[in-house]
Amino acid sequence: MGTGQHRSRGRLRATAAALVIGVLASVPGCSVFGPPGPERDADGAVTAEATTDAFSLQVGDCINDPGTESVTDITVLPCDQPHVFETFARTDMPDGEYPGVPAANTAASEFCAGEFATYVGLKYDASVLELLYFYPVEESWKAAGDREILCFVAEQGEEPVTGTLRDARR
Repeated sequence: MGTGQHRSRGRLRATAAALVIGVLASVPGCSVFGPPGPERDADGAVTAEATTDAFSLQVGDCINDPGTESVTDITVLPCDQPHVFETFARTDMPDGEYPGVPAANTAASEFCAGEFATYVGLKYDASVLELLYFYPVEESWKAAGDREILCFVAEQGEEPVTGTLRDARR
């Protein structure tokens, strides 16, 4: 997985970092070797801090580090605790040959910017919030069947926030 940021009107929204992973699991999107997922309530909200992997994150999950150090060791916590990032959308790129980093980065940027308003309640270009995303890199595409695009929203300056940014409208 690689990470990227969406740029708008010259504003840099988050730190970009290249991240390459090896084989995460024998089944695409599955964390067979990763830690167990977090406990969730009937609505799917995380109820206690837990360790998981990037492939197990769900829309609405709150985290402090989206996995730029390790995509297999991410701490997810209830959103009523201080956190930096919140997962707001996910999708898979179509199967086929790896399209290359520029195309994967563009696909992720466009998808996440397009989904931003649905989650936050305001178009990304009008928002003060930041956007960070994961996209597949060639190594994970080939070795683990990784096709996932994962989108995160953060407070301006990646300041910790308590509560959800869903429907923040700012």
